[in-house]
Amino acid sequence: MKRFTAILMLCLSALILPQAVSASNQERCFRETGYCISGPILRYWERNGGLSTFGFPISGQGMQMAEDRMLQAQWFERDRLEIQADGRVTAGRLGARYLELQDRPWQTFPTVDQADPGCAYFAITRHQVCEPFLTYWRTRGGLERFGYPITERIREEIEGKVYEVQYFERRRMEFHPELAGTPYEVLLGRLGVEVMRIDGCVSLEPMYEPTAYAYRRLLGCPIASSRELVSPTGPVQLRMRPVPLAVQRFERGVMLWTRRWGDVPVPSEIFVLTSSSTDPQRFTWQMFADEWTEGTPIRFSETPPPGRYVPERGFGYVWVHNAEVRSRLGWAIEPEQGETGGHRQFQRGFMITRPSNDTVFIILDGGEALVAPRKN
Repeated sequence: MKRFTAILMLCLSALILPQAVSASNQERCFRETGYCISGPILRYWERNGGLSTFGFPISGQGMQMAEDRMLQAQWFERDRLEIQADGRVTAGRLGARYLELQDRPWQTFPTVDQADPGCAYFAITRHQVCEPFLTYWRTRGGLERFGYPITERIREEIEGKVYEVQYFERRRMEFHPELAGTPYEVLLGRLGVEVMRIDGCVSLEPMYEPTAYAYRRLLGCPIASSRELVSPTGPVQLRMRPVPLAVQRFERGVMLWTRRWGDVPVPSEIFVLTSSSTDPQRFTWQMFADEWTEGTPIRFSETPPPGRYVPERGFGYVWVHNAEVRSRLGWAIEPEQGETGGHRQFQRGFMITRPSNDTVFIILDGGEALVAPRKN
């Protein structure tokens, strides 16, 4: 019902479109999202289906990184339109990118060696296109608009309901049987919204991009300070902020001390990460204020087994005075190690890097954490 209501609203919006745009022939603005379209992108948008094909604009036009190139681009609900160096406007390869971001690269999908009756075969990707997607593909722009098919027809859950879909280089087509007999039984997926949630983020510096892309689905976009966003010469590229860091591994987890910085400093914190019994990279976390002061002795009467340690300093203060933490972590298996790490705040948590062993700590809102190699 929710999906049908959204489709109905789209149809109504298309009917009242003149009321939702500016009177100028050079620019169209939409109250629904607060963004405008102009120039070559507006002309392309109008010639190739407008609102029903691309959806509303969900960003302004500006310089963006697209497939390792900087170019003028604008995001829409169902697409990203790009102005190439020769002035041509093209659609972004969001079908391929969406699968890549889901760790389902299109090259891993099953292929076929020939087309079924009534279908068209594309040897370059070894996939076929059948009805009802074939007619839609042929009559709505074909190779230029959609690219080659990169999956067979598959079943996929979208907004809580399972549909038959097929991915193309630039789009995802969806078959909606509840709309059979109408012009809307084949719809284009809202890949612009989905991909922009990750690729539309302000970028981290290149050496951290592999990790940033892998975890943005969990963390959201990195948060930039007002000082960092001032970039008159090009796109903003954030750096991991240096922070003091101390780490100690235990039998069943890790203790992590840091003093984070945003636009204002955060008091020293100690994170207790308890490992999962099923996944060595997944942890739950608790945070404690660092109440230990230099010179305060840590007294603990029990003697650790061979090869084990009683933690000291701030780690020892929390471990000795909190029996629950002690029970969850067990004994330390190495001395405390200090170094300078990197920190970056995200919308749904933060990331800390440990350069000495190339490890990333992902601390997510809600009590979950991940510890994994930075390079992936």
